[in-house]
Amino acid sequence: MNKTAEKIHLARVKRNMTTKELGKKCGVTSSYIEQVESGKKIINETIARRILEALGEDRSIISQEAAAKKEVSQKPKPKVKAKVTHESVDFSPSWSGALDNVIRHYPILNAYTKKKIGEKVLATLDTKIEGYHCDKIALIEVFDASMERYNIFEKDVLTIFLTQDITNDKIYYVEYENKAYVRKLRKEANKKVSFYSSNQTEVVSIDKLKVIGKVIKLERKLD
Repeated sequence: MNKTAEKIHLARVKRNMTTKELGKKCGVTSSYIEQVESGKKIINETIARRILEALGEDRSIISQEAAAKKEVSQKPKPKVKAKVTHESVDFSPSWSGALDNVIRHYPILNAYTKKKIGEKVLATLDTKIEGYHCDKIALIEVFDASMERYNIFEKDVLTIFLTQDITNDKIYYVEYENKAYVRKLRKEANKKVSFYSSNQTEVVSIDKLKVIGKVIKLERKLD
């Protein structure tokens, strides 16, 4: 555990905050906080500052760690004598192929138009991302402010688990009457579904609703 991760852990415990509470406050998942604190995930400087600020902690430790890493990287490396080789060796498959099972490239789609607007590289753990199989993951960017009540804002990037199953009071990416929406859903009697946004609740027929996937992670773009 590095100093930043240790400081986050101690500050969170000191304030009697759960990883879920801290993650919600910072716009990341509880599993992300847990992986950072355990040293399994290397946290970037921007998110580290956001978390420490949410905890009311001094953020100067981040700059200190960055300076220390820079100093180490600038130290001259010892010269290594070149070895004499007598023949070339073809190593196949390439390293890029070996990494195919570790990282995945995902397009980021505008949730309304479904057109690609960017790309994101995600690391997998045992072929899973956020606990879900990597082949069932998609990324969308929120296109409006209709879900601000649920802490989802325009330009947020949502990680979606592709499924048609509905769990009550979870946020889903759906299509209704040929239009795409991000909405909270709740199953009702007589094959009806309550369709929640910030400003209204509709009750629609489940037969007219196409569930594309469940939101499992939110990432907020920082200015």
